Amino acid sequence: MKKIIALLLAAALAVSAAACTSEKSSGSSSGTEESASRSEETTGSEEKGSAQIAADSEEIENQLKKLEASGICGVVWAERDGKKIASYSNGALYNYVKITTDTPMPIGSVSKQFCAAAILILQERGRLSVNDTLDRYYPEYAEGRKITLHNMLSQRSGIVNLDASTPLGEVTYDKTDEENTSALLGWLFKQPLGFEPGDRYEYSNFNFILLGNIVEKVSGQKYVDFLRENIFKPLKMDHSGSVDELGSSPGWAEGFSYTNDDFVPVGIQPGLCKGAGDLVSNAADMTVWMNALPSGRVISAESYKAMTTDYSPKEHYGYGIRVNFSGGVGHFGLNGHFLAFDYINEKKKITLFMAFSTGGESKMTEAYFGMLGAINN
Repeated sequence: MKKIIALLLAAALAVSAAACTSEKSSGSSSGTEESASRSEETTGSEEKGSAQIAADSEEIENQLKKLEASGICGVVWAERDGKKIASYSNGALYNYVKITTDTPMPIGSVSKQFCAAAILILQERGRLSVNDTLDRYYPEYAEGRKITLHNMLSQRSGIVNLDASTPLGEVTYDKTDEENTSALLGWLFKQPLGFEPGDRYEYSNFNFILLGNIVEKVSGQKYVDFLRENIFKPLKMDHSGSVDELGSSPGWAEGFSYTNDDFVPVGIQPGLCKGAGDLVSNAADMTVWMNALPSGRVISAESYKAMTTDYSPKEHYGYGIRVNFSGGVGHFGLNGHFLAFDYINEKKKITLFMAFSTGGESKMTEAYFGMLGAINN
């Protein structure tokens, strides 16, 4: 059996690095929507990669050209007041399926804001409270009596993190969600807290894995089904779902599922990502989400205020989202070689979504902050 060695570090995604085709473009003029496509020689059944650039300002266009020159594969989509101000796509998935602005990709920890919204939806319906202690849902967890859902949502619980160093023991690819969750939490509930709940901020994926499971306990639905019924379908986010579903719905992200003796289907990591980094989406869906979240179409104004309150002024974290961040709110997500970023600036009516399949974390992060600066000017 293949042991899972890290949350959100799917081994199958490693092959995506080979697919990024770096090409040069003639660019586009500011204020226009032109695209430049380039081709390179491929062999056998490999498809030609392409890049597209569109921008409404010279500064934004320069950032997109820098992104292209860096060789990063992925997508960028930004809007101001409902109008596109930046779009970009470049490269291909590991099997040379071309990446376009419609391509769904894993969004990693950007998923946490959806989990936070799910908890707040249930609170609005009187099904739970963020002031509930964790032992209400996990009475077997002795430390749970000290920890509130608020502590977990705001990353101030003291619960240890789940990362590459976590000994996952009996958690394997061939077990069910329930079996893996039981094994995972069996280990967690034996661990001491890192600090007293509420004392300070410390990021932990376990906070949101537990919250995702609480959504299931309270709603009586699978976590992704709750999201689909209460968020994805009402907002018509038709290209969003769980990484665990890619095996049965490969059309969401053609080319992500790959199996042989060394790899398993991407996202088939039962129990390990739920709530913390389990979602797949594309630029159009994420733009809908970013516009809907502060508008009252997902959660109430009161809930959104709670979600975007700065509970850790040094780290600037709300409920599953970073706040007071370049004049807005947003999050960073990592899943294997895939990185994603989202950003909402209500005052300037700006939304930004970026998702990259490969190119190096430092280059991708530099591209994100470069684009943030450009769209905010």
